[in-house]
Amino acid sequence: MLVRRLDAAGDAANAAAARDVAERLRSICGDLRLPVLDDLGVGPAIEWLCQRYEEPAGPVSLDRLEGEKRLPAEPELAFFRVSQEAISNAVRHGAPPIGVRYRGGGSWAELEVDDSGPGVAGRRGRSCRTVGSSGADQHAPAGRTIGAELTIGRRPGGGTRVRLVWERAGAASPETARRPCLRRRPRTNPAAEPA
Repeated sequence: MLVRRLDAAGDAANAAAARDVAERLRSICGDLRLPVLDDLGVGPAIEWLCQRYEEPAGPVSLDRLEGEKRLPAEPELAFFRVSQEAISNAVRHGAPPIGVRYRGGGSWAELEVDDSGPGVAGRRGRSCRTVGSSGADQHAPAGRTIGAELTIGRRPGGGTRVRLVWERAGAASPETARRPCLRRRPRTNPAAEPA
């Protein structure tokens, strides 16, 4: 917001300095790990995020697998960072309800974050390999570090969907390794159900 104000005022030097500071802070924060992530894994960490954002955002529901398995450290951090940014963007730019779906099988994982806002204008869904520089595309570096596929686009029925899919080379596909779903936090609106 400060950068936009400086740009609008024609203060290019201070806008560039503010961008640099913001990028450095983002980098430092990206290296930090929460104790819940280290101790319990990415599923409970995403659950913590959903609870944290529910107060200002309204309903933030989470669907997780019963008996999900932990991921290696680098994919766990990537999934946490993408979920953190996606939920934050859904709160700031989308509309409730916000739905989060996480599946982790040790050697594979899937994440979807949906909102019911106006959606991403003019985009169908783009892979992290082709993601550009818009604000929502801040998710891409975390997805690239683990070789995951990241798509950001319109959600069926309206809104935005951020989807991250990772599979360790040679691992069983998420489609063949599914387990029964345990709904830890019930959805409050059927429109938030992933397609």
